[in-house]
Amino acid sequence: MRQRLRRAGWWFRRLRGQRLLGFVALVAVAVVGGWLYGGPTSAAVGGVVALVVVGIVLARPVGAIARRLFLRAPPWRAEPGKLSFAGADLGFKVEGFGAGETARDLVDNLAEAGGRFESGEVTLELWLVASDLQGQDWTIVQELNLPPAGKTAWTSSVDGELTVADFDETGRPNPFRAAHRLVKQELDVPLVDIDILGWGREQHHLFGTRDTVVAFARTSLGAEKLSGFDYPEGRDERNGHLVPVSLDGIAKTLGWGHPSNWRGGSVFGLLELLEVSQPGAWAALVKRVAPRWYEKGMFARVERGTEKATERAVAAQS
Repeated sequence: MRQRLRRAGWWFRRLRGQRLLGFVALVAVAVVGGWLYGGPTSAAVGGVVALVVVGIVLARPVGAIARRLFLRAPPWRAEPGKLSFAGADLGFKVEGFGAGETARDLVDNLAEAGGRFESGEVTLELWLVASDLQGQDWTIVQELNLPPAGKTAWTSSVDGELTVADFDETGRPNPFRAAHRLVKQELDVPLVDIDILGWGREQHHLFGTRDTVVAFARTSLGAEKLSGFDYPEGRDERNGHLVPVSLDGIAKTLGWGHPSNWRGGSVFGLLELLEVSQPGAWAALVKRVAPRWYEKGMFARVERGTEKATERAVAAQS
């Protein structure tokens, strides 16, 4: 319950201070104006009308906070540990969560975790979020074309290493610096907000174990402007796919590849992103993704069996 209260407080702090001040000013102006115009009765009526308007505007964020308090929390948030979802081990061990922490606390926590970083490499997996004209959030899923030819992997909008420039003068890793640098380098879009979702150790299928910080960032650009986006290397090496941050959109996206084709930290970030957008949607997502991943696994096993049979036939002929 304490963790839920911390998360609710985190989301309450995300309500813009200027907006809250504007609501207070609206109520005050309505009361004073009513008083000057018609005395106490008009002041009371004006205040009630202003409060109704404020209630309508705040209904959605307050409702979201309430849902985060009372809905069943996702199982991966129970405690740090290996991340599994829809019956699959995603090869990512969660070591810490970012919600409810200030930027200074996060840097301190990561510096402390740095003593346990064993891979010698710290990466940032960041999901970029943009809204369209209807208020729907979208993100970019990155498709990597890897050797040998035909090998595909899926990861977050930005997936890159922290460099010396991303460490402060005391040697502490600063993911906020890394986020600004990598987004500028990879996507060249302005950022208005960055949130660290968590960090952990990822079993990378090409490079072995790597320590990963997972985040999402919001841009002021409209989602429409990100349509047809290309990474610097072009479509031969990397493709960007714009997908909606919704139950249907993420269920379809995760079904693009077998769990082994997804980088575990990026899936952790995508799950957290959906939970931010639609609290409690993770349970429905499990039901949609599990059969797709099962089918992908069956196909992969048949494909491996066919390859081995072909190898044995070639060896026998030689």
